[in-house]
Amino acid sequence: MTARPVVLAADDLVTAGWALAEAERLHAPVQVVGTGDDVGRTRTTRRLRRSSPHVPVTTRRVADPLGADLRRISATAELVVVTAAAGHPALDEAACPVATVPRTVPPAGRVIVGVAPWTAPAVLDIAVREAVARDSELVAVRVWGGPDSDLGRLLPDTLAKWDLALSRVRRDLEKTLTPWRTENTGGRIRLLTVRDDPAPLLVALAADAELLVLGRSVRGTTAGTVAGAPVGDMVATVRCPLIMVPDVSTLHSEPGLRRVRSGPTTSGPVDGAADTRRRGTPV
Repeated sequence: MTARPVVLAADDLVTAGWALAEAERLHAPVQVVGTGDDVGRTRTTRRLRRSSPHVPVTTRRVADPLGADLRRISATAELVVVTAAAGHPALDEAACPVATVPRTVPPAGRVIVGVAPWTAPAVLDIAVREAVARDSELVAVRVWGGPDSDLGRLLPDTLAKWDLALSRVRRDLEKTLTPWRTENTGGRIRLLTVRDDPAPLLVALAADAELLVLGRSVRGTTAGTVAGAPVGDMVATVRCPLIMVPDVSTLHSEPGLRRVRSGPTTSGPVDGAADTRRRGTPV
């Protein structure tokens, strides 16, 4: 069991239940945080202890868990779990991955991860870990752009350019996922390359997913966004739980993120590679 807790900064039943299930998957303790007079914190702690006596559940009094104290409590956490309605500040400021949980949690399904050329390894570490823990398929999505054109009047040279771009994007995505193609994980990873706008596409793909994993952008004018969209917009529209992974420089270097890349890599393409030609920019 990891010493780093899953920190729960919410007291509603759905979010608390998701956090407890996540702690069980990660073999981690749960830490319920709240203010000094937070009756909900005490009630939630008791409820979780009754639900899963084998999972250690502790409580911690903090003045402002999603504000002034967020960096401090997240610095030693495996994951911070919040409601989707309150998740935006935590996504911007936390020093560890943050999960936002909607009012309704979908049933078991696939895990979606957005992969850009600059996506940090920590994002894929977490996505693979979550898929393995759930025994779910992992769909690695790369959204790509190219020459704009009227889809009703495609010219042969435009299609040729798209074919070249598609081949390059698929090779890049396969190369990116190579370190995670182990005997234990390779068969569950599927690649999807789509020519479209990243944020709407990921929201659509997540409609029937169990989990969406994304990295927080720190690149130039896109800093503070995910898939080119404001963080708050993504949280408000995604229908499944979302795990946002911060810049790798803010993550703890000690192995709290238990990687699953050990073991020999296989040869050949990742299972289930697919592509779709539509309009857009890289995710």
